[in-house]
Amino acid sequence: MKTTKKLAKVLLVCTSLTLLVACDDAITNYPSNSDEYVLDQSECDSDIQSAITDNQYEDVYDNISDSNSVSAQTLDNILYKLAQENLVDDYAVSDADFNEKYQEKMIETATSGSYSTDNEFDEYRFALSLIGDMYDIKTADGSNSLDDIKNAANKIVIDPDNYETVEEEFNDIFNLDYSDYIERYYKPMIYRQYLYAKYIYDQSYASIGNTNARDVTIVKITDDTDNPGSASKLVNAYVEKYIEDKSVLDVDISDLARLWKGVNITDEEADWLDSLGIVTLADEIDLDIDEIHDSEYLTDSSLESQYTGGYTYPVEHGKELELSNLKTTDLVTDGIFLKSSGLTDLPSDLKTRIFSTNYSTDVDGVENGTVKDVSYVTTHGDTTYRFVTPEVSLTGSGANIINYDSDSNSYYIVQVNSIVTTSRIAKSDSDSDEVKAYKRELATEAAYEMAASESYRKSAIVWLLLNNDIDYSDEDFYDYIDTNYPAVFEDD
Repeated sequence: MKTTKKLAKVLLVCTSLTLLVACDDAITNYPSNSDEYVLDQSECDSDIQSAITDNQYEDVYDNISDSNSVSAQTLDNILYKLAQENLVDDYAVSDADFNEKYQEKMIETATSGSYSTDNEFDEYRFALSLIGDMYDIKTADGSNSLDDIKNAANKIVIDPDNYETVEEEFNDIFNLDYSDYIERYYKPMIYRQYLYAKYIYDQSYASIGNTNARDVTIVKITDDTDNPGSASKLVNAYVEKYIEDKSVLDVDISDLARLWKGVNITDEEADWLDSLGIVTLADEIDLDIDEIHDSEYLTDSSLESQYTGGYTYPVEHGKELELSNLKTTDLVTDGIFLKSSGLTDLPSDLKTRIFSTNYSTDVDGVENGTVKDVSYVTTHGDTTYRFVTPEVSLTGSGANIINYDSDSNSYYIVQVNSIVTTSRIAKSDSDSDEVKAYKRELATEAAYEMAASESYRKSAIVWLLLNNDIDYSDEDFYDYIDTNYPAVFEDD
């Protein structure tokens, strides 16, 4: 007999929230009103109607009868409690790490397009979806009135090249107070992943080095078919001006993406690009517009149709849409990636070199040429930068860091920020405290990425269930664990 109860999906009403509580017994046959609506949406605004989900009685009955989802939530709660108890001292999750993790996730949601119209993120639509899931979303001054939330919510075309930090981007995108959502959704999820990472670090340390994890920043520039050669000119000029010239102290290769897009550049940068004859992607839009004329005999009909949406709006609006689409386009990939699962969209030979084990720890030797590996190293001021070299050097690239893919006609520059190998993170009693902390940080961040995979997550959960006092008196929960994590009961 079932002993657990479940809260059904909370449905958003026009001005209030209604909570439905489930009964104990599973529903095997739908009542006669299964296709009727729980809430009458006819009096609601269209944006409220779009936020209401699972609104037929059949949806509610399904939720009530799903014992697996109850057991899954029970397991999540147990693991979160274990995380709170075990993530202490050296394993404690810092506020900075937690903030960066949830902010990255929310930015991914905002830039996914799910809550955007004409490339503009609508924070109100996003907030409504969370309110419909029973999260308490408020304005910055604490109001949860839908009218106040709508007035305070942001609408923004998100240009990833505008921001230097994750926090800066997050604060520019989101105006509302998501404290409840962050606390109840992201905190348990992120803490559980850190708990799995702790298991990997403590119980399977050798596996961390075997991942060959790499923290990289990658810029991809694809040559435009209408103005071939501009991409090659830009990447070569950029390497010469910003990489080879050591008087440039702060090298940020994401600037290359910004320059190629051409939408957020200074007058000085625009003059430099013009002097080189480089046609940016924004320039290409202007050139397209120049081909559209009032005369049907002079206009480019294909471009005219493209920039008017098949003659449904003015050319000026079409240009705005193209520019906003260009702004939201992200040409930069950065983060920590594993050899087994990361960077799958890259050309295979470039991915092989990124995850190569042929990286020397003697960066001075690599920089002065006495040591050879798959990288180019250069020091600007007090900072050393490392870039992946191609198998074949491109003409004109003195720094030899431009990787060209002929299949996509694209140029890649890959900056390696940190490298995880077995030897690099090997523990040694002779290490200084500084070196120990550095190795721990490398290994912990790699373990966190590993913990996102299904195999490591399952292994961690089995170990945690075996090594903690867990109550399995609920039959549904016992069956759920036995089905999904059978190793827990193998000795029974």
